[in-house]
Amino acid sequence: MLLTVDRALQLVRLVASRGEMSLTEAAGALQVSPSMAHRLLRTCTEAGYLRQDVRHGPYRVGPALDQIAVDVARGSTLTELLHGILRHAADALLETTSLAVLEGRNIRFLVTEEGAHLIRIARPIRKVTPAHATAAGRALLADLPDDELAARFRGVDLETIQPGTIQDWDQLEAEIGKVRARGWAIQVGEAQPGLAALAMSVRDGSGHAVAAVTVTVPYLRLSRAEDARNLAVRLRPFVDQMERRLVT
Repeated sequence: MLLTVDRALQLVRLVASRGEMSLTEAAGALQVSPSMAHRLLRTCTEAGYLRQDVRHGPYRVGPALDQIAVDVARGSTLTELLHGILRHAADALLETTSLAVLEGRNIRFLVTEEGAHLIRIARPIRKVTPAHATAAGRALLADLPDDELAARFRGVDLETIQPGTIQDWDQLEAEIGKVRARGWAIQVGEAQPGLAALAMSVRDGSGHAVAAVTVTVPYLRLSRAEDARNLAVRLRPFVDQMERRLVT
């Protein structure tokens, strides 16, 4: 199995470097039979990493690989554009702030700035975390159309990070409704005991959420509804600055 995966990865890299590759060329490069090369090419094509525009024609880079390249570039660009504002937010709020993006049913933290509060939160332990269990994830999921949200999560077994983590589709759908109504997301002890977080999505010039800013604090500083509302009011100007930066 591992050998097959390694060959498939080699094949994708070869096609990407050469621009296109025929079945015969693939078999020769991998030193496998044409039938094995065909199975590998078909698997990569079905997964979207390669494409074949004409029957019996050469194979080229597919949409899935293109999307990966876009996502990597997006992460780099967002970090470059928004890191300075994130630092200002951490300084002003005295709390740890992070920039995160949505990847399927997970979020990925791109960059984190620690606050100066005497009791503060360090950088996230998990760089990739289930979106349903985090404030940043819920903020981004709330911007998805209903049908896309359901396609990603309905009927899926949700990972339980902590006992209080959202467990099923009905709970997630209800929570997303709350996020949409108030304009920000919150989680308390669901990603890590003793910690709470509040997040807002950051939208580009076309109105699409491309990232989320999350503020992570000890639970006691976000235990009341009033605490959450006040933090949301204080965070909003920095999110506005980020959105202006994305359209200039």
